[in-house]
Amino acid sequence: MGRCITFLLLLCVSVNAYAQTLIDSVIAVVNTEAITRSELENEFRIAMLMGVRSDEAPTTAERRAVLDTIINRKFVLQESERLGIVVTQRDTRVAEKIAEIRAGYSFDRELQSVLPQYQLEEEAVKAGVYEQLIYDEFFRRIFFNAVNSEEVARLAKSYYDANSTEFIVPPTVTFKSLRIIMPKDGSAAEKQAADELVQQLSGHLQQGETFQSVRETYETQLELRFEVTTLEIDTPLGTTVTELQISERSAPLAISEGYQIVERIRNNPSYQREYEEVSEEITRRIRQELAESQFEAWLTRRKDEETWHILDDELAQAEGETRQTDAK
Repeated sequence: MGRCITFLLLLCVSVNAYAQTLIDSVIAVVNTEAITRSELENEFRIAMLMGVRSDEAPTTAERRAVLDTIINRKFVLQESERLGIVVTQRDTRVAEKIAEIRAGYSFDRELQSVLPQYQLEEEAVKAGVYEQLIYDEFFRRIFFNAVNSEEVARLAKSYYDANSTEFIVPPTVTFKSLRIIMPKDGSAAEKQAADELVQQLSGHLQQGETFQSVRETYETQLELRFEVTTLEIDTPLGTTVTELQISERSAPLAISEGYQIVERIRNNPSYQREYEEVSEEITRRIRQELAESQFEAWLTRRKDEETWHILDDELAQAEGETRQTDAK
């Protein structure tokens, strides 16, 4: 089970309450907290809206998997409340998280369309984001930080010794790149004129002019983006660049945005990363795995010791069992 709850699984925390009163049914209970059918269904609707899944009806197994996520969430939030776990600088942290979500949309108005379409209010969205932060804070404090550091260090060195080939950096090539972004909605004549400008620009580069000089000449007529990039040789573009001589420029290469012209700078040989370079990466990975294992064990104990019921027969049988836990 993945530990993290994504934002799309939290957006639906509050749909129209009156509508729920009329059409909702309780499909599960965790201690004294109900989980409603609309809460489950909205998780899928938001996932479809955000393009995470298709608009096909979810299978019973998928519905049960998402219900299990909601149940686990309830246990975490209930225990966090009991322990008094809060997130400092709440408003700032929530605003930062929402800004990350907005960054995934081409236009901010696309995000705003989520709210009226699914009857979601701004305060409800903020509350959902804060629940995500509480969930992550609970995991960090109770499990991630509690892993024995000496054990992690020992396991990390053993892992590196046994898997050192995993940390071999493959050969790469470093090159200059000038991307030319072509207009998508222009007329045929405008596109033809832009293509002619690209050929003129390429001709100047082939004659030895610098990328900087051609940028200055054509940046008012074409959208240009220059960068120096290092790429693995064993990739389509890496192979193309490697076939060039040092300082040789390519002809315009077709890309999804328009064209790209590249100039090979140098090849970089493969090398073995030392343990000191990767120890932090390995340590964090092992700590995360150990913490998640302990978190899973904690959830299992919670489900054995506390009261929770799946009231929907179809969902209860989805994992081949109809047993419901009883209060001790």
